Amino acid sequence: MPEVRLLRNVRMRPPPARRPPRIMAAARCRGPIILPNHGKSAVRGAGGMTMLAALALLPVRAADAAAALRLEIGDVAGPGWRAAGLQIALRLADGESLAADVSARVLDLPEPLGRLTGVAARCGRVIVTGRFIRCEALRLEPGNAPLRAGSLAGRLEYRRDSGALDLALAGGDDAGGTLSVDAQFAGGAWSLRLRTAGWSLAALSALAATDPPLQVGGLVDLSLDARGREDALSGAVWQARLREVSAANAAGTTAAEALDLELHGSAWPAADGLAFETRLDVASGEGYQEPVYVNFGEMPAKLSARGIASGGALDLQSVVIEQTGVIAGRGSARLARDANGTWSLGAASVDLSEILLPGAYDTLLKPLLAGTDFGDLETSGRAAAHLRVADGAPAAARVWLQDVSFDDRAGRLALYGLDGELAWGTAAGDEIREPMNLRWTGGFWYGIPIGVSDVSIQAGPDEWSLARPAVIPVLDGRLEISRLAVADLARGNARVDFDARLTPLDMRRLTRALDWPPMTGSLSGEIPSLSYQDGELTFGGELLARVFDGAVRVRNFRLAEPLEPGARLEADVELSNLDLRQVTEAFSFGLITGRLDGYVRGLQMFAWQPVAFDARLYTPEGDRSAHRISQRAVDNIASLGGGGGAAALSQGFLRFFEDFRYDRMALGCRLEKEVCHMSGLEPAGTGYVILKGSGLPRIDVKGYAGRVSWPTLVEQLRSVTSSEGPVIE
Repeated sequence: MPEVRLLRNVRMRPPPARRPPRIMAAARCRGPIILPNHGKSAVRGAGGMTMLAALALLPVRAADAAAALRLEIGDVAGPGWRAAGLQIALRLADGESLAADVSARVLDLPEPLGRLTGVAARCGRVIVTGRFIRCEALRLEPGNAPLRAGSLAGRLEYRRDSGALDLALAGGDDAGGTLSVDAQFAGGAWSLRLRTAGWSLAALSALAATDPPLQVGGLVDLSLDARGREDALSGAVWQARLREVSAANAAGTTAAEALDLELHGSAWPAADGLAFETRLDVASGEGYQEPVYVNFGEMPAKLSARGIASGGALDLQSVVIEQTGVIAGRGSARLARDANGTWSLGAASVDLSEILLPGAYDTLLKPLLAGTDFGDLETSGRAAAHLRVADGAPAAARVWLQDVSFDDRAGRLALYGLDGELAWGTAAGDEIREPMNLRWTGGFWYGIPIGVSDVSIQAGPDEWSLARPAVIPVLDGRLEISRLAVADLARGNARVDFDARLTPLDMRRLTRALDWPPMTGSLSGEIPSLSYQDGELTFGGELLARVFDGAVRVRNFRLAEPLEPGARLEADVELSNLDLRQVTEAFSFGLITGRLDGYVRGLQMFAWQPVAFDARLYTPEGDRSAHRISQRAVDNIASLGGGGGAAALSQGFLRFFEDFRYDRMALGCRLEKEVCHMSGLEPAGTGYVILKGSGLPRIDVKGYAGRVSWPTLVEQLRSVTSSEGPVIE
């Protein structure tokens, strides 16, 4: 039982001469004072307000206008509120009315007000009767109240018979906003009515503290009505309009400007916690949450939610979203909060009935795909989707496409008129038993036209595969895909297996489409066991391309991070029996006839630039085809080897010959640290033989540069393949 006692040193002192007597009294209460819940209960402890009333009714003559009574009280608690460090001073005002000054070191109120410190109040007039104690002309200094209001004026009434407390306050801020608060506490129940008009949003921001903190600006008109018992909410209804809202955090990851929002909703008790429903309309302004930016003036949005909050869990039973020109759908989700206060998504189900392009791509997808091959597309069409999350991870997805087109602005990839369905799931229960069909009317891949196609896909647990072989028209040929499987989609590190064959393509059409130098002949080949996993592309066998009437074979192929700027490539390349006439005509090198073998071993490239290799081009053993070389080709070969002897072609009788016979030729380069170590057919004094002549007139081409800067050699190759060659007169 708390102890209450009047201090024993309370005494009256004789007043000075010619002055009215002054009564000084002090009282101290140790231990909490607990106010009664209703009229039938006896006051526990000292009886709190009853004691104050008794003290206030001490006989005081009207002539003793300066008389004062000061009290220091420990704790005072009532249903739903508590005051600590309470001090009260009673005095006579105007010679008749009783006035009071009250301060509290700590005042605990129901959320969202919570704990206030440094609260002080002054009652201009205190009325005490047997039924109530009333404070009129109340002025309140709310201390650290999150509303950041200045002084509030109003009234306070305490019912002595029931312990009920009735409070009414009103005030304003420096910007002209108004605020009114009405609160009642009775019989363990409480009610709160809060109204603002034109109130600074920054003053309310502390009620919804964020981490990291936001700097908030704007105005708010708010209406909040709430009821409860003890520390439990029985029901609440709110409406708010927020105008010219601005917001930003220090990191720059969140920002808003000139937002206009309307919010309304309600909350009530449920068996598992607190049920609620709310709706938000955003009609204007701009918002940014890294990496997504939205202009709500062009694309207004509406969001509504219904659910239950209980302890550390939030169950969103229904969420409906609609944004003009972007998206429309509904879903549900369950979130949990850990001991550190961090929220995480446990489960969710979303049905998007409308995904509109280009709005959805520009607003939602483009920021997420920035830096990839899909980061700058022109899009059109529409789609729908179903998404499911389980245990915080993607579990299933299904997408329906309708006349979707996308075109990379960099010209790398395009697909038009895409229709069909895609589905994926991590468990057997998510498997789509019937094959899914995708159709498109055309497209491009790095400038190469792709024709009308129809692909059938079978979905399994966490994988896709072709339900039947697919044929995709490419220029005048076809890409025949016998196997395509994509697995481990949920891990964000998909594995791809691919086998295909390319039927002959006209090289003239292919090089024109790629904007390469014109080439003759055809291109065909096989793509065996291509695999992509852990960011690395490899071939399980040998990549074969038939070109220039010969063959190019690629072995030991590895390409790491192919979509990144720092892509790394390793390979061994073998050239077999190429037609030199077709090769030299394609690259404007000067005409050479015959056959050509070669290799590029230990090829290493970084960011698509060679950094190391051992390469050699040479006449194959036993080649019986005609070996002829033009004056221009002789001059270009000599310049690559650093030889000057070819200049003699423009002098004397050799200038009358358009081409020459040769026996064999070879040229090699071993690249190390941007230096090419050059070689030829055989050593020759201080140099090496590149081309050995045959017949009359006989010419030999020698090279004398054993070490050549790789950038210089590349520039020479560009020069000799773009010039018209020497002029022979």
